[in-house]
Amino acid sequence: MHSQIENLLKKISYIETDMELHKHILFSIPSDQKEEMEKVMQIIAEKKQQVQDLRREIKRKDPAAYDRILAIEKGTELFKTMARDKQFDRVDTPDDSGACKITLSDGTDVDCLVAALEKNGDWMILTRDGEVKQFPKGLVKQGTKS
Repeated sequence: MHSQIENLLKKISYIETDMELHKHILFSIPSDQKEEMEKVMQIIAEKKQQVQDLRREIKRKDPAAYDRILAIEKGTELFKTMARDKQFDRVDTPDDSGACKITLSDGTDVDCLVAALEKNGDWMILTRDGEVKQFPKGLVKQGTKS
């Protein structure tokens, strides 16, 4: 992914963080202060529009990157849903070098965005392509950041 797309993603992340902050502000405003609530709701709406505009720009500049982003977002939501009913001993994400992987018992390395070791020894991962995969404990030789 080239630097222009990375910069757009950073902007989106910043705006989404700011939007979350404004949502918290909105919930803290007393219900009798309608005008103040409307101001904050307008700010949130503007931020949502900014995010949509930036996403369209990514799609225009690099459709393949846009599709990968959508796949990762979809996979992330599925991972969160599946993780709700599980207990994990450890969750690994890419370190500063961007590395996160599990090694299968046959020696195959599987790169991931998230590798989660369940208490029962099974593994659940989110791949760099946005796929959620599960491996029983006997199939994983080692799961560590590299």
